[in-house]
Amino acid sequence: MDSKKETAAGLESIAPAERGGLIGPAPAGDKARGGAKRPEREAASAKGDAKPRKKRHPAVRALRWTLLKSIVPVLCVLAIIGGMYLGYAVLGKRPGEEIFRIGTWKHMYDLIFAG
Repeated sequence: MDSKKETAAGLESIAPAERGGLIGPAPAGDKARGGAKRPEREAASAKGDAKPRKKRHPAVRALRWTLLKSIVPVLCVLAIIGGMYLGYAVLGKRPGEEIFRIGTWKHMYDLIFAG
């Protein structure tokens, strides 16, 4: 018979590193299984291997944030203009520049909501 001792939890002679891979990660405070592991970025910065992140100028950060947050509304406006052009100029066979005239939209409003 093997010298390994079998218990209800498994084999007793399995190394802690092997056991950690079998039953999942160790709890944060468990020092018997290797302790809590830090993310690679924190571990690298603790060693001094990684360069510190360069701080951007606040105006550049604000501009980047504004551009990231405004991309969806800009795409929506472009889709509306494209749809208006397609519907009015291509399907309706009318001059395309008329979609930008307020008189065209007043006329459409009157046609739709005339009572």
